[in-house]
Amino acid sequence: MKKSLSEVKFEELKGKSFELISIVEMLCEICQKPLDKREKSLRKIQILSKEDHQNLLNRATVHDRVEVDTENNKIYFYDHDFPGDVHPECIEKL
Repeated sequence: MKKSLSEVKFEELKGKSFELISIVEMLCEICQKPLDKREKSLRKIQILSKEDHQNLLNRATVHDRVEVDTENNKIYFYDHDFPGDVHPECIEKL
């Protein structure tokens, strides 16, 4: 189960390794709902100290949303992009 990074305490992460994953959701210019999603594995990190945890929190500030999956040891960094594309049904509504 994924939780927001702000909901996860240091004790839940301590001593674990996590795979960092970047997800960029490409949004429709009109309805701002996802058209596509690009996922990319970044690297692995270990949370051994409060400093490691604080570094993760600092890194999270530049992303739209960060979720932690403590069961699968993955941390997802979500960002949004507007590539200039539109859903066909959104064009029809205009």
